[in-house]
Amino acid sequence: MSSAAATTPSSRRKYPALERLVVMLAASLLLAGCLATTAPPQGPVNATLTFGHTEVMALDVAEIDLAEAWQQPGQPPHIGHLVPNNPVRIIRTWTRDRLRAVPGGPGAADGSLLRVTLLDGSVTEKPLPVEKGVEGFFKDQADTRIEAVCEVAVDLIDPVTGRIGGISVKVEGKRDILESASLNERDRIRFALMEEIATSLNQELENGIRAELGYIIRR
Repeated sequence: MSSAAATTPSSRRKYPALERLVVMLAASLLLAGCLATTAPPQGPVNATLTFGHTEVMALDVAEIDLAEAWQQPGQPPHIGHLVPNNPVRIIRTWTRDRLRAVPGGPGAADGSLLRVTLLDGSVTEKPLPVEKGVEGFFKDQADTRIEAVCEVAVDLIDPVTGRIGGISVKVEGKRDILESASLNERDRIRFALMEEIATSLNQELENGIRAELGYIIRR
């Protein structure tokens, strides 16, 4: 009886070193899995918005003129001068890529002018109120709002009688940015907003020109 009792404790001996090794191995495998599945952070956006993929509107006018009546402010809350694809550049690119003056028609022969005027191209960035204290500390809140406006007038002008007709288009957009967003993420949000403005502006201007000035479109 005594010999049997003496062998029982040895069957219940612990192996702390082996247990630590198993735990460390499991943790290493878990960390490796996380590293393998986590996507690297995205880099900054360097793309330039263009309209080269869209159809050119050939117009029966002698000249196409771009007038930038609105000037980009360089002071807060305006940040347009810091945004590569701001509305000023968008309307310059749109006019270059989408419109062509074509000779041979009566409008071109009479010296008619199509004038594209930028009336407002503001991009602003303003802080948003966030919840303070312990509860606010554990929340990822939006702390910044970016707003963009692009207002454009397109006028057909006769050299003798003056303005014959035209359209006016205004598109707006905004984005809220989380306080946890990195600089690259904030750049990508600004780019997405400008891309939205460019897409909406392109559609609105084309629809307006075809509806109100369709008689000068050659093709």
